[in-house]
Amino acid sequence: MRLRWKLTLSYTLVTAGAILLVEIILLGAAVFLLTRADTLSRFLIPVLSEALTDVAPALETQPPDTEGLQTWLDEMVRTGKIGSKGGALSQVDLNLDPASLAWALFLDTEPRVVAASPEDSPCQAGQQPADCLPSSALAVAQKALGGERRSDQLAVSTDQGLYAAVPVQNTHGQTVGALVFSVVWPTTLQQWPRAVVGTLLPSAGVITLFAALIGTLFGYLTARSLTRRLTTLSQAADAWSQGDFSVSVRDTSRDELGQLAQRLNQMAEQLENLMQTRQELATLEERNRLARDLHDSVKQQVFAAGMQIAAARQRLPQQPQQAREALTQAENLVRQAQGELTALIRELRPVALEGKGLVAALREYLQGWQQQTGIAVDFQVQNQRGLPLAVEQALFRMVQEALANVARHSRAQHVTVFLGWEAGQVRLEVRDDGQGFDPQKVTRGLGLTSIAERARALGGECAVESQPGHGTRLDVRIPLTRKAEGGQS
Repeated sequence: MRLRWKLTLSYTLVTAGAILLVEIILLGAAVFLLTRADTLSRFLIPVLSEALTDVAPALETQPPDTEGLQTWLDEMVRTGKIGSKGGALSQVDLNLDPASLAWALFLDTEPRVVAASPEDSPCQAGQQPADCLPSSALAVAQKALGGERRSDQLAVSTDQGLYAAVPVQNTHGQTVGALVFSVVWPTTLQQWPRAVVGTLLPSAGVITLFAALIGTLFGYLTARSLTRRLTTLSQAADAWSQGDFSVSVRDTSRDELGQLAQRLNQMAEQLENLMQTRQELATLEERNRLARDLHDSVKQQVFAAGMQIAAARQRLPQQPQQAREALTQAENLVRQAQGELTALIRELRPVALEGKGLVAALREYLQGWQQQTGIAVDFQVQNQRGLPLAVEQALFRMVQEALANVARHSRAQHVTVFLGWEAGQVRLEVRDDGQGFDPQKVTRGLGLTSIAERARALGGECAVESQPGHGTRLDVRIPLTRKAEGGQS
């Protein structure tokens, strides 16, 4: 999954989770309040007390206006509102779910049930409340008929719900009856889980969908800007990995990404300077090597050829045969110088551009070197695997340096070049059957020094073994990482 969609999903989940958490907290607070015995009654009883003033005349008349009282109760039980539109009584919305209002009835002062709703209520008109009301409901009804107005005394919570009573008083403050009702409402912690789940589940789907839409939109817009900036950094890094340091990241923001972009630009500039310095050093090293090779071989051969030509010119009038011999030696020296120059030119060819791989490039080079020098070469390869380009180039140069020393100094008839991949390393061995030398008495030349420096630059090591009359063996070992072993050769 791409970063943009991961961020979008995280915004969606966080937004939906936060809203649901708020809803759960609010519901928890509601549970805490509504499980208190007097919470609902404190809300309903004051509202009903004020509205029931209009009912007092219907209870005071003899006989009571049972029809009007019945209409009032039916409306209350059916809609959760009291009064009826267009009637003599005012209409007040109790904000009460009609399904939670189980039954309601009016009592007069005798006391006697005057009206009841619905039809299956526990009491019917004309009954004595003591004969039909539950004891808890009867207790609060008696308090209401006695003129009690405190809501905490006019309601009681039971396992069946809330029983409450409200006194009906006329304009003179006299109690003329009471309204008794039952609300099926969770009033204990054991009753609330089902009610909470029933309330939460319907709204949870809507809230989650709404939060998902908002979170997705906001997350997409935010992640789009972020991923666009990261893409710019990635493109710049790709250009730098290919050696193009002219690409810079244009991000003027002052946040963490902006600071990272500035530091990466500085790093790219430093890398460019480092690459230029390394190229200059490599050029200088190559110039020094060419100067050394020209001095040790071509210069000496050209000088000797010049001496032979001068001797031939002096002997030509009187000793023509000796002059011809001198010219023949001069010709051989010129051919040797030509061969040396050819070898130097071959070494200057960029093997990395040939696209042949190390083994193929070495095999071709060794064939040419054998033809040039007349020294037999045996090339051995073991457990061939891929190598990084830098390692291939270094090994190729090491072989060139080693064989150049063999051709100049060893007087060998046979050379063995071994290239093998061993446990975690690549090993190069160049062994000849030449005259050898004493490493303790002979100062290491620039060729061997260059080979040792190349090996150390790759974290490897170089060892030289030689004895006078027993040839020379060069052993180079370079460690390889897993990434290096997977390179292409």
